[in-house]
Amino acid sequence: MAEQLEVLKRLQGLDGQLYRLRRQRADTPRELEQVAAVVGARQAQVSGVEARLKSLQMAQKEKELELQTKEASVKKFQAQLFQVKTNKEYAALQREIEALKADNSLFEEAILKTLEAIDEVLRERTRVTQQLEEQQRRWRSEQERVTRELSAIEEQIAQLERERQALVSEVHPETLALYERVLHLREGLALVPLVGEACGGCDRRLPPQVINEVYLKPGLVSCEHCSRILYFDDARSKL
Repeated sequence: MAEQLEVLKRLQGLDGQLYRLRRQRADTPRELEQVAAVVGARQAQVSGVEARLKSLQMAQKEKELELQTKEASVKKFQAQLFQVKTNKEYAALQREIEALKADNSLFEEAILKTLEAIDEVLRERTRVTQQLEEQQRRWRSEQERVTRELSAIEEQIAQLERERQALVSEVHPETLALYERVLHLREGLALVPLVGEACGGCDRRLPPQVINEVYLKPGLVSCEHCSRILYFDDARSKL
């Protein structure tokens, strides 16, 4: 059984690395997803600014067209001034012209304000577009980094799995079945040393009988609390 424990220690070393690498393989793409989410938010921001800009530009065109219509009316009434025959008609046209000019002045002011708003939104569009481009560059850089890291992780996993495959042939089937069951249950840590009088996995104190069984090594001994397989490590068991 001592020989089997030594093989299991080596196997645990490989499995510990495999579990760590597989977690890393699962977590690494999430970093890219976070950057992609920022890119998506920036794209939505740019789209919102573009929509506001389009709305303002349309409003400006509508105001300019309406102003042109009113200016044409002013010119029309001014031409009619030379055709009227009475002072009353002349005064009425003059009042109409003044009212139109007053309206036009308000339209011109509104157009100027709209142009100022358009200029402000154009500046904002430049700013958010630059931010989007920066985030897109970061996303591409992260994508390249993640691809490299995942490739390296896959190579390491493949190498460790080859080493593991060669090692499991040295373990008795029943022993291997127990070890792998606990390995899955405890997420990559099935074999732990005694630490003083406690389990090195869950830190729970163990009965003297269990500790003696681990020292004597008559068979595999499991922690009654976490089910991990225990072994004696001279450096740690005397703590």
